[in-house]
Amino acid sequence: MYLIFFGFFAAEGIIYPFWPTWLDSLGFSASQIGLLIAAAYWPQVFTGVFITYVADWRVDQLRLAAFLGFSAAFCTLLFYFMPAHLWIFVCLSILFGGLWMVVLPLSESYLLKRDKQALQNYGWVRAVGSSAFILTSTLGGLLFAHYSQSWVPIVIAASMLFTALACLRLKRQVSKAHLQPISRTIKRPDWKALFAHKSLLIAIAAASFIQLSHTLYFSTASIGWGVKGYSSASIGAFWSVAVMAEITYFALSNKVLSWCSPLSIVMFSSVCAALRWALFSNSDAVSVILLGQCLHALSFAAYHSAIMRFIRDHAPQDIQVFTQGVYYSLAVALPMGLATPFAGYLYETRPQWSYYVMALFALIGTVLAFIAHQRMRSSTHDTTNVYSRLL
Repeated sequence: MYLIFFGFFAAEGIIYPFWPTWLDSLGFSASQIGLLIAAAYWPQVFTGVFITYVADWRVDQLRLAAFLGFSAAFCTLLFYFMPAHLWIFVCLSILFGGLWMVVLPLSESYLLKRDKQALQNYGWVRAVGSSAFILTSTLGGLLFAHYSQSWVPIVIAASMLFTALACLRLKRQVSKAHLQPISRTIKRPDWKALFAHKSLLIAIAAASFIQLSHTLYFSTASIGWGVKGYSSASIGAFWSVAVMAEITYFALSNKVLSWCSPLSIVMFSSVCAALRWALFSNSDAVSVILLGQCLHALSFAAYHSAIMRFIRDHAPQDIQVFTQGVYYSLAVALPMGLATPFAGYLYETRPQWSYYVMALFALIGTVLAFIAHQRMRSSTHDTTNVYSRLL
């Protein structure tokens, strides 16, 4: 699992900081870049749900993740060779997103099964992935500053290829050792069972608004820092600071979750996200950027690890992978796909207000997490009362 997450987030360490700047170097505007980034999330709304459902039912998820990784690597190389026309890149982005974006829910649901059986620690594996993000964002900044932005799709494709090979390697090891996390079912999973878990669905909705509040940051932060005069190396360093904070939190996340309930952490995380965007709206000074990047541990890593634990413990057993796909489709792909073009437009037309809008989205996440938390407390209280009456 360590190698899979290392490879996946090595690719992400180039995609998030440098994909927008590479597109910018090709002459695309901020709104066009927002459209291209959003297009990668559109297909996951459907493929994430469909492919993870199939993985719960008929297909081994590690082999499927490997196939998707190989296909995404090939698709990414097409960006390098095809002419830089908007609608060609939109089509490639849709294809790329439908392939690569499903690798994470397939891998992460497998990791959560192993975490629940105490075979691996979720936080430590995610911390290794975050370390890979730091490594590639830092080295990538130096590479692209010394050579050119044209290397961006090549480095991403190489990381995707590494991820696919790591998936096949783990599958081979598990098959030899007979260490499958759970026995596979031959019964068609009942996806409708998820609707009976209202608190889980509301929690996923809360996560979607927190993720939505990150769209402006993910799509325009690197461009904005570049406009302010920061070099590619500096931009890579800024992203590295954020992920160093993320690593620290992920490494401690299991301990934090032993002290606090997941939904309480989600509420706290959404408030921290609102604070982070308020900071970014007021200054581009290095000290403010660094403080805001340190808050990434609380605005992202905290809510993500808490939601993963909540899904692990409350999702129906026979649709664990499907629930993971629903989370990434509705809480990641849908808000990113819908809001990223809006974020790019907002950045171009109302830059002074854009981060305040993101802060408002984060606070909506607070309200939804509170509602889910109250529902869980109410259901637990009702169950306790019934048990007491039976005694």
